[in-house]
Amino acid sequence: MTEADPSARDGALDAASSAASSAASDAARSVASSAANDAARSAARERQSHVRHDLRSPLAVMYPLLSLLLGETAGELTPKQREYLETMERNVERLEHLLVSAMESGWMDCSVAPAEPSAVSLHQAAEEAIALALRDGSGDQEIRVHGDAPPALADREDVRLIVGALLRNAAVHGRAGGSVEIMLGTGPGGTVTLTVSDDGPGMPADELGRAGEFGFRGASPLEARTPGLGIGLWTCRRLAERNGGRFDIGPAAGGLAATVTLPAAQGPPAAPMVK
Repeated sequence: MTEADPSARDGALDAASSAASSAASDAARSVASSAANDAARSAARERQSHVRHDLRSPLAVMYPLLSLLLGETAGELTPKQREYLETMERNVERLEHLLVSAMESGWMDCSVAPAEPSAVSLHQAAEEAIALALRDGSGDQEIRVHGDAPPALADREDVRLIVGALLRNAAVHGRAGGSVEIMLGTGPGGTVTLTVSDDGPGMPADELGRAGEFGFRGASPLEARTPGLGIGLWTCRRLAERNGGRFDIGPAAGGLAATVTLPAAQGPPAAPMVK
């Protein structure tokens, strides 16, 4: 029986030790990176919470004062004084609505720590968003979910923000008493899709190319004085892109269709997405 070469045996042991050390270092770096991302998210959301509070605090003071003045607690008002106060009250309410829209849109989260992808059920995300919309009384449209899709490989919170923003957009711009359709499916190159469509007036062809730009709202909402800041669809685009996906807007049957495409958690690797 031939005795093993000591130098070969030592070399194999060194290689195994080096591989184990490298794996341990990679695992430690992964844990440290995850912890750093969690800390960054927590700190950013704490700052956002302070910003929300500071922005809404003045409104909390103005509302009761306006109510007292309009109730003539401080004395009888002349017609012109009442007109001025009612104008102020309408604008305070509009400011409150704009602040709430900005907070709910998720645009602040676009600058938080990098996305942490995991397997996310799009069907579950849609059902949770519908339940939230019904609870908050967002619109009077009927919302239906169609189709199915494998789990997406994306940040769970980002997906929640995207679906919520799309439903709010459909509630605001869709036809009163109409319907909102959520279609789940698969795309090319190992991707999954979620499309939210409404039966509202939609957008002219010359405006569709700008839909999703920061602050862009189109002519119809401005003419109708529909509340909004034009950041909801922009937020959806940013969140989709940072998860390796894309966001597209196009016409639907009498309305608008917004589609988010994300890598699938299972199946072939997602192909690079060309804008």
